[in-house]
Amino acid sequence: MRDTFRVHMGWLHSWVGFLAGLVLTCVFATGTLSVFDKEITQWMQPEVSLDKPPAPTAVALQRAAETMVAEQEKDLFAFITLPSRRDPVIRVLHYDGHEFIGPVLDPVDGHRFPARQTAGGQFFFDFHYALRNGPVLGCTIVTLLGVCLLLTVGSGIAIQIKAMWPDLILFRPFGARPRAWLDAHLVTGVLFLPFLIMITYTGTVIRARDILPPHPFLPAQQAAVPVPAPATPPAKGNTPAPTSRTGPMPPPLGPLISRAQEIMHAERCELIIFSKDQIRIFRNDDASLFLTRDLVTFSRTDGHFISSLIQKGAAVRTVELLHGLHYARFSSPLLSWLYFLSGMACTVLMGSGLMLFLMKRRKTSGQMILFQTAEGLTIGVLVGLPLAIAGLLWANRLLPAHMPDRMHAEIQVFFALWMLSALHGLVCAFKNTASSGWRTQLTGLAFVALGLPVVDVLTHSHGWRHDATRYYTLDALIILMGLVALIIARKLHRHAS
Repeated sequence: MRDTFRVHMGWLHSWVGFLAGLVLTCVFATGTLSVFDKEITQWMQPEVSLDKPPAPTAVALQRAAETMVAEQEKDLFAFITLPSRRDPVIRVLHYDGHEFIGPVLDPVDGHRFPARQTAGGQFFFDFHYALRNGPVLGCTIVTLLGVCLLLTVGSGIAIQIKAMWPDLILFRPFGARPRAWLDAHLVTGVLFLPFLIMITYTGTVIRARDILPPHPFLPAQQAAVPVPAPATPPAKGNTPAPTSRTGPMPPPLGPLISRAQEIMHAERCELIIFSKDQIRIFRNDDASLFLTRDLVTFSRTDGHFISSLIQKGAAVRTVELLHGLHYARFSSPLLSWLYFLSGMACTVLMGSGLMLFLMKRRKTSGQMILFQTAEGLTIGVLVGLPLAIAGLLWANRLLPAHMPDRMHAEIQVFFALWMLSALHGLVCAFKNTASSGWRTQLTGLAFVALGLPVVDVLTHSHGWRHDATRYYTLDALIILMGLVALIIARKLHRHAS
């Protein structure tokens, strides 16, 4: 009976893990990068100078309010984010359907930085959150994949519970390839199991309404698609009245922020949202594990206090904790790096699982078209995604800073490289030269990754003395990725010869 149970759990772990793992590996990789989404945005906007986060001056807040009104006059739902430790500038943002983008202002004098247009770290957050398929379809797919991952983790524990400790202490990274991949899978699975369960459970629970939404699925998806403009203009007498998000120029924001901090007993405020007649100021939530949405509402006309919303109670605090644990917005650098390293380990866990799935079936199914398709897609995921990420960063440095529609050009480079990687992997797999495909793409990844810091230096996009930590850190991580790809490629070349 026990053996039959383990066989069924092994089948569930293998097939659900592989099919969902092809996408979940990408979700975890981009989610790991999203831990430092603000820092990635700063790397991709080197024109923005960063200092310690000062309290925004009255002049800067006035300039931000004027910029916000100008954005609203374009029929954009614009809002203001205030300086924080991780992002010490004022941003006037709007949501373009995928990312929050907009002008960047100096918190001292309010001048607008000539920052290049880029999706920045928000691109990775959107991919992790919704696979760039919108808040209905994309979030539903990611949530369902989260359920699949919980099933895979549970079945993996069931089949490996007895062997976990012996296999953990016998880690052999330079052993035979199947054994080395299995050891990597088990070690990361055991050491980072609490993090994996926590991050998967919280991500699934906070988006559980996407699986069984309170609104019909298809009408909601259709509502998310903009209605095209009519082919012929309406008659003059039937022209609808234009709608606008613009309200009056708000009163000075400094006193309102101070009043909101006093009411909420908050050290700082983070977000200011404007409607036509109200101003909502939100508490900063990067100082604790709880992601709060406490706010104070003022009149947009004269700034008088209207109401406050300070949520309390065990149920509310539980929800805030679940959100806080998953979104990891707290400002501790140590915790952020622990999240990043844990996310990378979980990505390795899933990637090694994909490799084990292929290795176990290569002898019996290596000539089947389904197996070849699976291997080609695996090449596209494990090598193509890092290659596309490095290509996105190359495009950020090489495309002209003031190029029209520059942000979409960067994103197109990302998806073009990823698509070419997947197509190359499929062609090699169908021609029974998958090993050549692995070697070629890993060599290309090493070249692109190790070349990025050189491009960063040659483009003279920023200085290397003042506030260069963000550049050194990201370039160092890219170099590390390139070295890993180079080592694996050289090992595959030696094995082939």
